[in-house]
Amino acid sequence: MSYLIEQVVVVSGETGCGKTTQLPQYILESEIDAARGATCSIVCTQPRRISAIAVSERVAAERGEKIGESVSYLYLQNDDIFF
Repeated sequence: MSYLIEQVVVVSGETGCGKTTQLPQYILESEIDAARGATCSIVCTQPRRISAIAVSERVAAERGEKIGESVSYLYLQNDDIFF
């Protein structure tokens, strides 16, 4: 019997150090180079909906993409999920 092992990394750092915008892009590029980009999921949490949207738009713009290509967001509101 085989088990799927999930790898989780929690990153902590000063405001503005790139933990939400830069680090995920480095990880994704590394996974793409290793031919694992299509199965890679990177999740960054934000405390508010507007923060999640703004960060997603910034990262997508840095990657030269539109929201929904390799970058997206989702948020919870009253137990409903929006993305």
